[in-house]
Amino acid sequence: MPTAKFDMIVWVRKTDAFRALRDELLRLAGDEPDESTAYEGMVDFHWGFAHLTDAEHLAAALSPLTSWPEVALLRLANYDNLDASVTYKDDRVPRH
Repeated sequence: MPTAKFDMIVWVRKTDAFRALRDELLRLAGDEPDESTAYEGMVDFHWGFAHLTDAEHLAAALSPLTSWPEVALLRLANYDNLDASVTYKDDRVPRH
């Protein structure tokens, strides 16, 4: 597989509803993530793509996630041009 130039990133808070939320997330995505990591009560999911249009299709499929309070981050990262990355939701709490 070519190196991913685009990454769809979803961070989900690990609450009692996590299992059902994960199942729905994967149903919407239509595929398992390329990578997933749990850290400090949050689970992040990453899908990598060589082509922007493929990443945009997944972003559109995941758009219902913006209304979920458990979703802390929904972002399409563009590694060719970081300024062109799109953040659909960002409810992360900054550390001080």
